[in-house]
Amino acid sequence: MAIRLKPRVIPTVEFRAVLPEEFGPGGECFIEIDARAAGPMNGPFVMAVEAAIQRHRIGMRKLSKTDDDAAYVAADRKLADATTRARLMALYDHCIIEWRSNIQVLDDKDNAQDITCDRESFLDMADMRGVPEIVGSLADFEAACMEAGKMASEDDEATVKN
Repeated sequence: MAIRLKPRVIPTVEFRAVLPEEFGPGGECFIEIDARAAGPMNGPFVMAVEAAIQRHRIGMRKLSKTDDDAAYVAADRKLADATTRARLMALYDHCIIEWRSNIQVLDDKDNAQDITCDRESFLDMADMRGVPEIVGSLADFEAACMEAGKMASEDDEATVKN
């Protein structure tokens, strides 16, 4: 018989970022995210990040065999973007419970509407070069999830020591 343990209770994170008003419908613009902590206590998250790191290492090894400078720079940029996207996919898939925002996006006819709060939109926000407020908010969110995981691990270690 295989050993089974009760599932670990993972602490939650409530994140909120206020964005410039011009991104919203008028008044306060925001991103709110309810999530589970990241880090060692969130096994599926750790495994997904480890897989992303492994793919990055393989990509770097392949990249080291490239002699053409222009090809190297292009491939290096592509690899960095893919690694960042994989890390955020791990965060989305294994930490995010729900997210909300009133960021206004344009449809095909340039009509403003609230962003669709789904996986694809979340990942697209991470690719928004030239919009440091949104990209920075996602980095702050990732840091908050990691910090929550770190604090929970430290609490577990303190309990074991006692």
